[in-house]
Amino acid sequence: MRPRTARFACLATVIALTAASAAVAAPGAGNNARTGPARQLGSRTHRALLGLYALDSQLQAWRDRLGSLGAAATALRQRRVATRRELAAVQASLHVGQQQLALDLRMLYEQGNVDPVAIMLGADSLDKGLRRVDNLSRIADESRQIVAATTAARVRLRSSQLRLAAEGRRLARSLAAARTAERRLAGAAAARLAYVSSLRAQERLRATQVRSVEAAAQSAQQKSQQLQQPAAAPAPPPPAGGRQLTVSATCYDLPGRTATGMPVGMGIVAVDPSVIPLGSRMHIPGYGNGVAADVGSGIKGNVIDLWYPTFAQCATWGRRTVTITIY
Repeated sequence: MRPRTARFACLATVIALTAASAAVAAPGAGNNARTGPARQLGSRTHRALLGLYALDSQLQAWRDRLGSLGAAATALRQRRVATRRELAAVQASLHVGQQQLALDLRMLYEQGNVDPVAIMLGADSLDKGLRRVDNLSRIADESRQIVAATTAARVRLRSSQLRLAAEGRRLARSLAAARTAERRLAGAAAARLAYVSSLRAQERLRATQVRSVEAAAQSAQQKSQQLQQPAAAPAPPPPAGGRQLTVSATCYDLPGRTATGMPVGMGIVAVDPSVIPLGSRMHIPGYGNGVAADVGSGIKGNVIDLWYPTFAQCATWGRRTVTITIY
């Protein structure tokens, strides 16, 4: 079972490295493959954020409405208290008026007949009779006024109480609906925030995965280049004798033929013919044996240019000062 699992793991690794190498080899396709899902994820995150902002705006509006409804409820309670106090004052006034009226009526009845004609006929004088009739009329008017004012006040205050009770019920329903909407929007906003957080976590995970794949691709590319580079053959020892010359050695990897008509290849060296005649053979430390078979506009004086098959090898060589042996 372990060998089979190991084979599957190796196969998966090879497939991953192959895909990574393909992505590096084709940067356009790799970028599209990477940026496509990332763009979709970013678009989803953007839409989710817009939805979250809209929910926050609605939630703030409902909270403002709850605040205004709370202020209205406070004002309504104050009006109810004021109405109850006013009704209590009216009832106290009515009670006092009724007591006074009862005392006045009792006094009149204790004095005798309350009929105006009888009062006038039984009076000792006209003035006394008129005063008694005036008192009786005044008491009757006051009684009617007290009853009318008290009745109107009671009707008005009862109507105010009924109106305030209805307004209180409407306000309670509005408060309940606003609280329900506020809780619903708060739950929706919390869920949307969690969704946005999950999308951002996915973005971070995808970015980490992309960096991992790119690192694997670069590693695979480096290994591929190392495998493609031909192993350098060991340089043969320089022959005895010859003229030594210290030069600055550079490198080139251009294809084609040399100035002498020879095809380029390992061992072809570009020289300044006034310093090193064409056709001269030489030994270059670190490079091996070569032949002066090419020239160049930048090759002047004690400068030589060595040919390598790949740019990577040229980059490895760079520019060096070496002492060559010419035969």
